[in-house]
Amino acid sequence: MQASGTDRSDLERGEALYFFPDAPVTAAQLRQILAHGTPERRAWAISHLLRYAEWDDIWSYVSRDDVRELFTQLDLPAGLRAAWAKMLRIETAPVG
Repeated sequence: MQASGTDRSDLERGEALYFFPDAPVTAAQLRQILAHGTPERRAWAISHLLRYAEWDDIWSYVSRDDVRELFTQLDLPAGLRAAWAKMLRIETAPVG
């Protein structure tokens, strides 16, 4: 059971994932995007994971290296970007 109360079978059944509030995306679709999508599409998906997904759900779809690879392309608010950069030990240019 995940902390959100969503068990893994719920995520794999073809139901829309909770961390894509603006578009219905299933687990299979997300895995397809992450495996074969353009860098822009993968960045879109990873941005949603980092913004909206719970910790365990993030790492069930991507690795830290996946996030690092596209970090400069991710659509994240400045504070969240800084927090993720620190956690992933990514050097970023100062904001402002």
